[in-house]
Amino acid sequence: MDFEYTGSIHISKSDLRHLYLAVKRGEDFYDAYHNIMCGYDDCDYYNSGLILDDVKKEIDRRLKQAKGE
Repeated sequence: MDFEYTGSIHISKSDLRHLYLAVKRGEDFYDAYHNIMCGYDDCDYYNSGLILDDVKKEIDRRLKQAKGE
């Protein structure tokens, strides 16, 4: 039997900003992401891999946008 599961993880604007700044300073994205997500509730932390690619795309977009300014 299949069940549909949907959920969401909210990453605060300040955490996205910290992640962006860490990567901009040269920290590895995956290390910075883990450091931020380890402070989240267990269910969000353990599911954080589900949004990893989307968060990386957002940080890459912000970095590209900053270079263009």
